[in-house]
Amino acid sequence: MKTILFTPWKEEGDEERPIPAVDLLGGKGYGLYWLAANRFPVPPTWVLSTAAFDMVVQRAKLTKAIAKIGKVLDGLTDDWAMVQHTMEALEPQRVEVAQALRHATMPDRVGAYLSDLPLAVEQWAVRSSATVEDNPRHTFAGQFLSLLSVPKGLALWDAIRQVWSSSFGRGALSYCTQHKAPLPQMAVILQPMAPITAEDHSGVAFSHSPVDALPGVLIQAAPGTGQVVVGGYGGDIYSVQGEQVQVQPMPPSEIRVTGPEGYTTPQPPPAGLALTQEEARALARLVLAAAERWGGQINVEFIWRKGEEPTLVQVRSAR
Repeated sequence: MKTILFTPWKEEGDEERPIPAVDLLGGKGYGLYWLAANRFPVPPTWVLSTAAFDMVVQRAKLTKAIAKIGKVLDGLTDDWAMVQHTMEALEPQRVEVAQALRHATMPDRVGAYLSDLPLAVEQWAVRSSATVEDNPRHTFAGQFLSLLSVPKGLALWDAIRQVWSSSFGRGALSYCTQHKAPLPQMAVILQPMAPITAEDHSGVAFSHSPVDALPGVLIQAAPGTGQVVVGGYGGDIYSVQGEQVQVQPMPPSEIRVTGPEGYTTPQPPPAGLALTQEEARALARLVLAAAERWGGQINVEFIWRKGEEPTLVQVRSAR
């Protein structure tokens, strides 16, 4: 029987245990487990595995409908007109599956596992971790839903269902056809999340810059959550080579922070750069250490809260 809920280990000797497989943790979840097992800084993390997703699919009697969608998509060629025609024909089935996942009832066994989460945590990050995500051949970047600062209780269960439902979004299925990828199975990452403010900073970093004019480690950061940077709306850019740091200010028009009732809300960005040059150097050293242990170039997402050390919330191979 597959375990439904996983949490990264941090006790001495735990690194000798095997990391659960991607087909249980999904791509993001596997990356977080790898970071934790290799002693890189990650937030406390639980993963609701694909076993829970499978349980809900079976309970909602969606197995045949999903298998039919998968069979149709597997048979598509590179004829774009035919792909579009087929996607339109599949739309009623796609919507039916997505809506059923969105409104699924909680199986008792899933509820029992969720009840083991720490009750003192008021808000959570609820993030997609599909089996197809963060694959070197197809990242599925931006195709699935993640929600931040989700209040505990029923809102948490609702957020999990939204993430499951996003695995059958129109864009995600189109991405599957374009990249010849299998249908996703969805694990869900659950991370305690204190309210994030404009004094905190988040972003992405590349161990090897994809931009020739900005060599070394490339970092893009903005105040608040990483939604602004990941969404392509701006964020200061840092090119770090050893002690040398080049900075290109690119302040976004707005940032996102935790709202009064949870979730995130936009607000104007504060003045000044997201990171100091010394912070950029420190982050670059962390990213390079992770890349060396990974055995290749990587991309990471990070959050750096005021008065704390940076933590890594995602890692994947650079394409």
